[in-house]
Amino acid sequence: MRIRSFMELARSSQSRRLMVLVIAMFGVLIAGSRLDFVAHAEATGKPVSSPRFETPSPTPTPAAQSMDDQHAILSFLSDVINWYQHLAVEEQLVTEPSETLYLADDRQMADEVLTLAFKYARGRAAAIAAAQQVFANQSNVESPAQPSDVEPRPNTRPTSTPSPLSQSSLSAHLVQFQAQVARAQAKVQTLKAQSNRAKGQQRDQLASQLVAAEGELALARSRIDGVNEMLKFVNTEQAGHPTSGLIAQIDELEHSVQAGNEPAKAVVAPDEAATRPANQPETSGILELAGQLLALQNKDQALDSTIALTQSMDQRIAAMRAPLLDRIRAIDQQGLTLGGNVGAGDLSAVQLRRQQFQALVQERKLLISAILPLAKTNVILNLYTHNLERWLQAIDRRSDQVLRSLVIRLIVLGGLLGLIAAGAIIWRQLTFRYIHDARHRHRILQVRTLTVIVLVMVVILFNFSNEIGALATVMGLATAGIAFALQNVILSVAGYFFLSGRYGVKVGDRIQLGGVYGTVIDIGLVKLTMMELSGEGNFRQPTGRVVVFANSIVFQASGNFFKQAPGINFVWNELRLTLAPDCDYELAEKLLTDTVNDVVEHYREDLRREYRQRNHALNVWFEPPESHSNMLLSADGVRLSIRYPVEVRRAVEINDAISRRILNVINHEPRLRLVSPSTPTIQAVAAPPGDCTPEAAISAVIDTVKAAGETVTKP
Repeated sequence: MRIRSFMELARSSQSRRLMVLVIAMFGVLIAGSRLDFVAHAEATGKPVSSPRFETPSPTPTPAAQSMDDQHAILSFLSDVINWYQHLAVEEQLVTEPSETLYLADDRQMADEVLTLAFKYARGRAAAIAAAQQVFANQSNVESPAQPSDVEPRPNTRPTSTPSPLSQSSLSAHLVQFQAQVARAQAKVQTLKAQSNRAKGQQRDQLASQLVAAEGELALARSRIDGVNEMLKFVNTEQAGHPTSGLIAQIDELEHSVQAGNEPAKAVVAPDEAATRPANQPETSGILELAGQLLALQNKDQALDSTIALTQSMDQRIAAMRAPLLDRIRAIDQQGLTLGGNVGAGDLSAVQLRRQQFQALVQERKLLISAILPLAKTNVILNLYTHNLERWLQAIDRRSDQVLRSLVIRLIVLGGLLGLIAAGAIIWRQLTFRYIHDARHRHRILQVRTLTVIVLVMVVILFNFSNEIGALATVMGLATAGIAFALQNVILSVAGYFFLSGRYGVKVGDRIQLGGVYGTVIDIGLVKLTMMELSGEGNFRQPTGRVVVFANSIVFQASGNFFKQAPGINFVWNELRLTLAPDCDYELAEKLLTDTVNDVVEHYREDLRREYRQRNHALNVWFEPPESHSNMLLSADGVRLSIRYPVEVRRAVEINDAISRRILNVINHEPRLRLVSPSTPTIQAVAAPPGDCTPEAAISAVIDTVKAAGETVTKP
């Protein structure tokens, strides 16, 4: 019976081994202290009870604290990299040769800051790793057994336990489980030896204990297998993801910064202004100065933002140094405390204090390796800020110079425009004071307007242009484009000078242009305005319509115009009469010619004076206009024609006076008899029977004179 029960227990032990592989992963998560507690209970013969854990402490675990430190380190590196990449903005601000020196200093200091930041990160990573290792070693050394009188609490874990899935924790558990296997094997060997020597009831008790010991041995071996599988998996994952560790992430960040900066430095080219020779004159146009001033203002704002960013980084690093300095002070205080207790205690206490001293020294070295880069970074950032401030001061000085030059150029421009305006006003006043001829005054004022426009354009172009060569090129291209697009306008302007020439047109002239007869009322740069006249010969009256021609019409084939010769203000009229064959034609010629000369005598001297002036101006001799008569025999009788000069403005008045006097002579001299020709000439109009009154005869003569009047014009 005992052998059978022993075999059944053995078979149950084998079945229990099959379940070990299923619960291996869960066994890894259980603290190794539980196995120690069970083995100790079996060895002492005490009943096996579950271990009881204390309530977790509210203080953060070292693992959680290390994770927070890792996030802080990576965040700090990201901020430093962002600040370092801001150097590209400074590279775009370089436009002067002297600014390259500031940029070179900033680049050198920025490289040092970046190097120190990564050095600090590696120092902190080493400190974190050392702290984790110390904590893991303490967890392995300390016994996890707890008093059995504490009630277990579900879903609670000791806060001092490191992460069970980390490589260090798994390695520690592997060592612990291997030690447990060794103890279990020794226990099994001991129980087997005791069972072989035991008899009776004692042998049965040893057999049951042997079965339990073999089960515990199998469970410990299964846990070793599970831990090995987990270690293999963790090692494989870390090999596939090299950036999983803090050091690896720091290395990856540094590699990315170096890979991103090398192409950028290779591409950076000096600005055109930075490579400009020193002897090349700077542009000084108003537009160029205004553009430089705006660019300098943008530089000023960009450097201000860079200074603010650098100062913010400096303050953050100073804040990061504070807790490290506090920890160093605490370590120094702990060292002083330990040093004060050197003479007390036994040998084990001395060894413990020695270990504590070594731990403090090691921790202090790690903190110093982390805090020194931060201190150096503070110094370099202060120098960086000072360099940016000197650059900013240079930009401010340059801005003052550009602003001063711009103000001077604006003052000069305003002064020149003011001088041009004052000259235009003086020109106008002198013109009205000394030029009394309206035509000459109008021409001078138009020349004044054109001169002012040209001067203003020249002054503006020379003040707003950057270089004379560029101005000449632009003006040449602009002139070609304007000449093509405004050829009609340019032709009209040329026509204005043609009309304003020596034998041109002035306001008030009566001319015939393009088949239209009228009086000139305005002559502009591009157009000519006339008041249209209608009628025949010299008897023309305004129609009330205004005709406008482009000045370019004078260059067209049909653009010839006719007007009075300059300085000559008369036209020729002709009086035609047909005398009866039996009339005393000599008497008729003498009476009619004397009558016409009596009227012409009133303005004969004015006509002669105009001719003398014209002869002197043209250097050509012209006979003065005098009235004369011609006689011609015809089938109807003796045809008498008298030609006489008439002032243009008084032509109607003069013709009326001559007609009345001729009728008076005919009525008082019976020897003058007229015939009625078949052609329109001066003739006696036959009145109705019984109605031959002097008024009717006068009306007939006036109509005949108007019909026979001719205007002699000269191109």
